[in-house]
Amino acid sequence: MQAPNQVAPRRPTLQKDSITVVVLKATDPIEYEFPGQRKKKVFLATVATSNQVFQVKVLNIKLKKEFKQKNVITMSGYIRYKNVLEINERSVVQNAPDDRRIAVPDDIWIRAKTPPKIRDLCQEDPGNLPTIVSGLFLLQKKKDNKKTTVYIIQDDTGTMEVVGSEICYGIECAEGDTVRLFCFYLKKIKEKLKLTSGKYSFMEVVKRNRRKQQPRSVTFKLDIAVKNSPLNPSSGVNCIVKVENINEE
Repeated sequence: MQAPNQVAPRRPTLQKDSITVVVLKATDPIEYEFPGQRKKKVFLATVATSNQVFQVKVLNIKLKKEFKQKNVITMSGYIRYKNVLEINERSVVQNAPDDRRIAVPDDIWIRAKTPPKIRDLCQEDPGNLPTIVSGLFLLQKKKDNKKTTVYIIQDDTGTMEVVGSEICYGIECAEGDTVRLFCFYLKKIKEKLKLTSGKYSFMEVVKRNRRKQQPRSVTFKLDIAVKNSPLNPSSGVNCIVKVENINEE
């Protein structure tokens, strides 16, 4: 069994030994695709040991039933990079036996549910970079370049630039949408801290801005002159309509 406080690997590493965790939360399956490839599905989860929180990217949709909140599971054959785990078709995930049940302290639950603040990211110690960031943010602006898309995200503490490429390029989103970032890397680029996507990164819109532009109100004055009065039903009505634009709001 893998020690829960094992030092995180500095690069993606296959973990053959099993680890026992509690599922804190999991998303619904999300559809995605790489250019030129067929669509696939993935779901994201947050799990914890008694003293660590992990973000999990699950590529095997058949495992969704194991990732129920508060379910205790064992995992092996997964890829680990820092606090991010990737479960694929070759990984083994199953319900933990009763003798391997664990308790997650309240502070771990709170930490898992508290999204990172941009103000804190901007004050990150350079010695800790690159730091992996996951969370929900409000989209302020989006700009597509030739190979990357720049997203400006915000929360109540500030704004930050996010650079997305490959699977995170050109995500369909608009100002005011709430987006979920998974496994983005906080790096200093040209003396400025930015979030950048990598191999294990994922981005999705979880709530779209429903506000719509209100139609403009236009008032017209109609002058109708009717010829051939009184009306002759057999000949129809011959009208001259004069339209005058009074105002436009």
